[in-house]
Amino acid sequence: MATLQLHHSIFSASSQKVRLALAEKGLAHDSVAVDLQAGEQHSPAYRALNPRGVVPTLVHDGAVLIESAAILEYLDDVFPEPALRPTNPATRQRMRAWVRRLDDVHHPANGMMHYAVLGRAALQALPPERFEAMLQAMPNRRDRALRAAAAWQGVEAPEFADAVRTQEEMLDAIDTALAGQAFLVGDQITHADLVALPYVARLEQMGLVALVVRARSPRRLVQADEGASVMGRDHRHPAATGHRSLAVAWPQGMAAYRAASAIYFGPSSPAFLSAATPALS
Repeated sequence: MATLQLHHSIFSASSQKVRLALAEKGLAHDSVAVDLQAGEQHSPAYRALNPRGVVPTLVHDGAVLIESAAILEYLDDVFPEPALRPTNPATRQRMRAWVRRLDDVHHPANGMMHYAVLGRAALQALPPERFEAMLQAMPNRRDRALRAAAAWQGVEAPEFADAVRTQEEMLDAIDTALAGQAFLVGDQITHADLVALPYVARLEQMGLVALVVRARSPRRLVQADEGASVMGRDHRHPAATGHRSLAVAWPQGMAAYRAASAIYFGPSSPAFLSAATPALS
């Protein structure tokens, strides 16, 4: 049987997308954890696999695959069943448009909120020279600027308020897409659902759904449908939380994700919502 090896982090949204796809397809793989806090993604050994120094990286029979969206496409090409892409060309294009929007627009906002809320203490605990080296090792100038703003200003950074509004727009779009249907595009789970879930689940895990919901206007919250299933398994719809449902996020489940996050970053403070609200004014 073909060998799959996934280099990833449990806290990486991009890694979560690929783990979801592997789980949906029932593909066994070797798991190689990359310690992002220790900067292992910038080590020469890892950079030899992934020159950008990001996760995930999938190795399949010696072929090294990077970029989560491209990895999802590859998995459907090589392991076509069950299909995670629509067969209709127009519907498939809509799926790819969702993936592009989520990756290009909402991924940076997710990172800003994550590091301003959960990762700031760890960033501030780094010696200045190590923090600066970490920033310089990041290949994307925009990502460097957002990480620095998260560390220095936290929820008071203008970029944080922008990120909250960006993710509110994401939830609006998800709500609109899910009106009258179970999935973001078509009548089956696709890459669009798998890519959306980590960003929505991260908001829930940080306790920020309520903050995002009230960023512009009062919004309805729809209770989760306990009876829904995806690909024949008993878990709830994977694309939205707070607005439509809270899903089992990845193979170990949301409860395990919450527990691991609390151990790594510390629990999020119940007082955070009131403390962060002025950033939106």
